[in-house]
Amino acid sequence: MALRQPGATRERALAVAEDDGSCPGCGALLPATKGPRHAYLGASPACWALYQRLSGRLTARPDGLRTHRLLRDAYAAQHPGERQLRSVQSVAIHLMDLCLVLERGGTHQRRRPATHGRAPRRRALDLHWLEPPRVLGVMTASDALRAEDDADVRAERVEAWAADVWDAWEEHHHTIRRWLDASAARRDAVG
Repeated sequence: MALRQPGATRERALAVAEDDGSCPGCGALLPATKGPRHAYLGASPACWALYQRLSGRLTARPDGLRTHRLLRDAYAAQHPGERQLRSVQSVAIHLMDLCLVLERGGTHQRRRPATHGRAPRRRALDLHWLEPPRVLGVMTASDALRAEDDADVRAERVEAWAADVWDAWEEHHHTIRRWLDASAARRDAVG
């Protein structure tokens, strides 16, 4: 399954693709389907549709923003795609978010530096491709969606899934924590 080429337009980002029923990211076996997929996440059209369906069911709860964030971060980290700049950045940000929320009690909102006028120039983080683990967790979006009508159970499953995905990336935890600490230090220096 080929991912979208860099430089293609957003309209082509969700190009129609056909899959064989297995998701190249999470490995879930889903009915083969033809439909849109994400531009650079390594997900089958069926898995992408499942994520969209699950994503729309989480915001009605009081803790819906935390659950939605964990859903987004777990899904992206479990579908890293192929080595390219957008994938490197996406995986890094979503893994840092998982670390922040699951290990450091972070809130559902990303902190932004408090600046006045133009933001000062600052050096970007030294992000690089993290070779994905052979197994990106045992749970998938379909596990969270199984609790069709029970929002509490669904939120618990998303939390467990996010923890499972975070644990799968254990060999890179040191690097991810270092990136997160460097990001916080830069943010504090600006604010």
